[in-house]
Amino acid sequence: MKRIVYIYIISVFILSCTTKEQPRITHINSSSLETVETEKKIKSLLAQMTLKEKAGQMLNIGLPAMLKGNYWDKKSSYSFDTTKFKKFIIDYAVGSIHNKPRIPVSKEEWYQIIKKIQDSAMSNTRLGIPVLYGIDNIHGANYVTGSVLFPHQIAIAATWNTELSYLASNITSYESRAASLPWNFNPNADIAMNPLWGRIAESFGEDPYLISEMTNAYIKGSQAKGLNDSTSTAVCLKHFIGYGAGKNGKDRANALIPENNLRQYFLPPFEKAIKNGAMSVMISSNAVNGIPCHINKHYITDILKGEFNFKGVVISDFSDVDFLVDSHLSAKDKREATKMAVNAGLDLIMNPFDVDVADYIVDLVEKNEIPMSRIDDAVTRILRLKFYLNLFETPYNKPENYIDFGSKKHIDANYKTASEAITLLKNKNNILPLSPSKRVLLTGYSANSINLLNGAWSRSFLGRDTLYNDPTKLTILDAITAQIGTNNIEFLKGTDYLEDINSNEVLKAAKNTDCIVVCVGEIPATEKSSDINELELTTVQQELVKKLSKSNKPIILVMVQGRPRIIREIEPLVDAIIMAYLPGQEGGRAISDVLFGKVNPSGKLPYTYPKYSGNILPYFHKKADIRDKKWGFDGFFPQFEFGFGLSFTNFEYTNLRLSKDTLKMGENLKIFVDVKNTGDREGKEIVEMYSSDLVSTRTPDLKKLIGFTKINLKPDELKTVSFSINSKDLASIGIANNWVTEEGEFEIQIGGNPQKLLKSIFYYK
Repeated sequence: MKRIVYIYIISVFILSCTTKEQPRITHINSSSLETVETEKKIKSLLAQMTLKEKAGQMLNIGLPAMLKGNYWDKKSSYSFDTTKFKKFIIDYAVGSIHNKPRIPVSKEEWYQIIKKIQDSAMSNTRLGIPVLYGIDNIHGANYVTGSVLFPHQIAIAATWNTELSYLASNITSYESRAASLPWNFNPNADIAMNPLWGRIAESFGEDPYLISEMTNAYIKGSQAKGLNDSTSTAVCLKHFIGYGAGKNGKDRANALIPENNLRQYFLPPFEKAIKNGAMSVMISSNAVNGIPCHINKHYITDILKGEFNFKGVVISDFSDVDFLVDSHLSAKDKREATKMAVNAGLDLIMNPFDVDVADYIVDLVEKNEIPMSRIDDAVTRILRLKFYLNLFETPYNKPENYIDFGSKKHIDANYKTASEAITLLKNKNNILPLSPSKRVLLTGYSANSINLLNGAWSRSFLGRDTLYNDPTKLTILDAITAQIGTNNIEFLKGTDYLEDINSNEVLKAAKNTDCIVVCVGEIPATEKSSDINELELTTVQQELVKKLSKSNKPIILVMVQGRPRIIREIEPLVDAIIMAYLPGQEGGRAISDVLFGKVNPSGKLPYTYPKYSGNILPYFHKKADIRDKKWGFDGFFPQFEFGFGLSFTNFEYTNLRLSKDTLKMGENLKIFVDVKNTGDREGKEIVEMYSSDLVSTRTPDLKKLIGFTKINLKPDELKTVSFSINSKDLASIGIANNWVTEEGEFEIQIGGNPQKLLKSIFYYK
């Protein structure tokens, strides 16, 4: 029988690398603000509050509820309705507001909105408590005109560069604060288990370790100088828990997650983020194992607030207390739903349209259906976040003080992020990079659209309105034209998302060109609008490639999409494939610079790219999952594996060595590998390290990522990369749902190509 060592700390350590390519990120976490003085202020303020005032603090409403006209009216901007404003801000003294005006506004206009709200809340209410304003700044301060729109999270994950996650969030935080927006409903720490789920674009992919590292870097960037600093924003982790595991792949779909899987895959990114200063968490809209997450006391109170010792705010998602009645059928009416959610541990209820929830809370407490202790706990947490953000002293920020807003420095960081995200998936006969003298035929749905590069959450919720686009930003067509001149490029759109436009004309034009660049893509979408029923790239876009393959001209496929779309039939027909994800405002430039060799691509896939819609598995599957029809184990059919990505140069891995052949509990094992650039171009390489437990009582994953680093190598340059691990890095959830490391053989796998990893076995005892 194998000896089992129990590990009671749910943690995966950051592995060190002697190359120091990724700078160590300094960080001031929330604990630095948790002083005796602050807690005394909270306690004193709480003691002065009436029950109605406490209930008001627990309410988060939508800004449009206070504006003139209907909530969804698009005609007006940010003109307040005097009666509605007084009701929410003065009479009920709501604790929090979310959402944007009906059209995008500048940082100066945001300042006027927030100033009016805060001045009224702090001067015209009995206790003068500031409002906590939250916003979905998903990939930059996307609801502030003139701000930088970064690549979406899935693209940042593809950089495998934590410093870029840090940088993107740091700039997002700065530009959010320029608009007096101190609280961001981001990052998304969900595990994306099914690429049908449209919000995979807003995630860091499928791997818990990569997600943890990228999420942690995002948090550090957001609050680098401490939450009380005027350039920092508080993050709100999303979505607790299992939102990306819907069994049918749809948004808000219910999930089935056994406790051991919950602890192995889904909880670690959240726990690490909380340890590193995250002070708010948004609850998942779906149900897990038949229990809506918004009323799951085991998840919210026992695990999040208990095991993780979380002292921040737990907020609902949009109207999710209503959905307990209308969607989940778990409560007979909204009053009962409010009771269930608050008693489960919810602190702040996102109730966009009205104040009825506050009235229900008062009634429920007065009738002893919710204990006052639960209300006091919720309000304490809300006040704590407001004090940490220094809102009592500085409730808004003067936009003129933020001189780097939308600056060249920020734009350059955005371009660098988009460039490092782009992933080269195929390059037959080194067709790329192209010569600028080549005559190019450019076609495809995404070839001439800023909206498709930006995706959703771009000035508007869906990001489809062209009215709000920045005219200085380049589409793929604009960027290529700027690079090679109008005489060397011809553009014909070919298709829309679902309809043929002029594909026959494109085929005719192919006769007079040297190569063809086909840009495919998805309609900008998020949440329910991103639901699809089939993962295949739309038929009309595939047919365009099939037609063009008859021209016998080289074809480069550029994919602008938030998730992998199945391309099994057209992959053999193209000579090169570039995955651009949703690269943001600088995506056109970055794509063009990769095509023509100004940028050597260095991204790698943060998810498994499936070949068949009926064979979707993450890379960390079990061996039995891939048993094939002949009873072998060849039943894993990815188009491209997790961690895969090519370069315009070549990297050679040699001399994998371990500091010892036996690792004992309490010791560290050092791992070294030599990486050499054997090509003729400078390039960046992502060194990936996996571990495999060769025999385990609970069926082990075939491998799991436990470390990575990104290095830069000049031609013929060699670097020795080192990692250090201990027993915690090898641990997995055992039969008793505890972290354990069993005695026995483990295998280390290191490389830059998941199909060509160097391997070495050691023994743990």
